[in-house]
Amino acid sequence: MRVLTVPNNWKVVNVLKDCRRSGKEFLKSFTPILLLFYIKGVDIYSNPWREYNKSKKHILLNIFIQIGNIFVLVFPVVFQLLWVMILPMKKIEGPLLLVFVIQISSYFFIRRSQNQIGQILKILNRISHQLQCDTDYRKRKRATYVFCIVMYSLIIAYLCTYFCSERRIIDQEYLKNYTLSRGFSKSSANCLPVLRDFSVSFYTLGNSIVIIGTTACYTFLCVQMRCLFLHIANQIRSVKEEDNTYQLLHAYDDLANVLSNIDDIFSYTAFVLVVSSMAALFRSIYSLLFLLETHFEFFILYWLSGLYYSIVLLSIICSASEAVQAGKLARELVVSLPGFLSLRYTELKEIVRRNFKREIVLTLWKTYTIDRSLLFSAFGTLVKYGILIATLGNVQI
Repeated sequence: MRVLTVPNNWKVVNVLKDCRRSGKEFLKSFTPILLLFYIKGVDIYSNPWREYNKSKKHILLNIFIQIGNIFVLVFPVVFQLLWVMILPMKKIEGPLLLVFVIQISSYFFIRRSQNQIGQILKILNRISHQLQCDTDYRKRKRATYVFCIVMYSLIIAYLCTYFCSERRIIDQEYLKNYTLSRGFSKSSANCLPVLRDFSVSFYTLGNSIVIIGTTACYTFLCVQMRCLFLHIANQIRSVKEEDNTYQLLHAYDDLANVLSNIDDIFSYTAFVLVVSSMAALFRSIYSLLFLLETHFEFFILYWLSGLYYSIVLLSIICSASEAVQAGKLARELVVSLPGFLSLRYTELKEIVRRNFKREIVLTLWKTYTIDRSLLFSAFGTLVKYGILIATLGNVQI
């Protein structure tokens, strides 16, 4: 991390002991997210010392989790490739296979960056109680639990509705009568339908942990960044002491570094979540508006899918754009900070010119900047292509 250069006669304000509790509460607010990551084999706070001191039970548990996750990831993809070749609705199964692959790739990207995520949490923990931020982290923790529970409840409701749907019955009958099932014993005719149910269940339940955990982590990291940036902005407006000025400059520099690291780690994952959410929303909206289905569970399936991916899309875009806006506000006040302390104008001007020229941005795969207008662009794209495909009448979902 880059070191902030300051005059020798300035000093850092020590952290108050009374603020340590708020730091611990900040880390506790991420408990449900860390639990979801751990279930998927992503140990945020893993390091060689912890690995050495783990008991045999912990080691065996980790091995079981790793093997189980590999199976849960590979099994649906292999059989989704089979469904693409077997089932007649290839315009549905083909895009689903593509979505499976890119979502799994984002999982491995997060897993590769697990130590960096842990470092980001520790840095934000330190900054939070250095600035004596008065955020109620117990409410934040409850909000995190509610977010995860609501999202997973939607997934379970979707899966239950799918098992009662007409679509599943049609697929089951088709697979029972498929050529590979003929000529064998009667029990083998049920093999493909059972595998179909298992693959749908494994993907829906297993991959949703990755989506929910990653969405929650990215969202609440952005929420915390926004709170800290706004806290710095409010402190700069009322700054009076030189020591406090340096503390604010140092905290802003650390936050700008953290924001850059978050973009490095999550830009591809955010891109995958946004693209897959838009694809799922397009399918749900198109199906509800243009397909003439009369079954009640048909509407429930697509309503649940649309609601789930709408929450993912809104969480990513809104939280990131708000964090960026707060960061830009803090940056503008940092740049104007020399005017607040005329006696230190020259020194502050030199520090600001040397250290605080970087842009405050979060991106989708380093190609598209996330801002408030992205939300309107996303829904405009859905409407435009929905009308286009419905007009042409060449696609059936």
